[in-house]
Amino acid sequence: MTRVAILHNSPQPTWSSRRLMKALSELGAKPVYMVWGYTGVGVGSQCPLRYRGRCLDVDAIIVRGFGRGLSVEKYMYRHAFLKAAESEGILVVNPADAIFTARDKFTSLRLLSKHGIPVPYTVVSENPSEALMEVGRLGRAVLKPITGSLGLGSFMVSSIDTAYYIVNLLLSLNQPIYLQRYLEKKGNRDLRVFVVEDRAVAAIYREAPHGFWKTNIARGARAVPASPRSEIVEAAVKSSQILGLIYAGVDIIEYEEGFAVIEVNASPLWRGLQSATGIDPARHIAEAVLRRARR
Repeated sequence: MTRVAILHNSPQPTWSSRRLMKALSELGAKPVYMVWGYTGVGVGSQCPLRYRGRCLDVDAIIVRGFGRGLSVEKYMYRHAFLKAAESEGILVVNPADAIFTARDKFTSLRLLSKHGIPVPYTVVSENPSEALMEVGRLGRAVLKPITGSLGLGSFMVSSIDTAYYIVNLLLSLNQPIYLQRYLEKKGNRDLRVFVVEDRAVAAIYREAPHGFWKTNIARGARAVPASPRSEIVEAAVKSSQILGLIYAGVDIIEYEEGFAVIEVNASPLWRGLQSATGIDPARHIAEAVLRRARR
């Protein structure tokens, strides 16, 4: 029986983790829930990967949560653990390097742009003067964490005075300044396209509440089924391929001049998407993982 670990930072299985465990069980696999805090890895040992002090015996690991606000050292350790798992022949989904590239918003957008995917004008700097100059030039801009998620810590600014305080806050927290041109979304909504193994399995519009600009479901946006045009679907699939992801949630904004990929999520949530479309991505992910693990 194929053993598949669901790896998360949460002590208890999250909703999406439970959906994956259910789908894996229905497909004849043995799901195992794992928490990062109990993992271990060694060199020169017959038991290189450990969980709760015992040798880790799984065929695949689905990384569902990596943790927010991690120290550099924890970041390095968790990457090392996943790379060690891959070197031991364990399938890691999404792959370790792909997860890290996707979590780095600037590097992922740079790679997408290099391959012809439209993305917003974006600048990262440690120089506050440069950041404030860009805000003044753009008129409206978004300041956000370079590795954040769920819309947390993102600010839309339209004046240098407001930007001044946010820029200095970021610098006081030893964070780089990640700044993006603000794009006026058509209908005050964006698209989330869910891609699994080079195929868009579902898509939704995420409509922001009246008076708000953030379209994250976690921030109160409403999910509505969507059937995006072919060029947007192709861009979503290609974005996932470029970053080396087996599954992804691709966020896209349609605006007056066209469309732009804003972000590619390596561990996307899908509760709102499933509720709106009736499509369960967990089944598609589980099938993809088991196909690869059983090769």
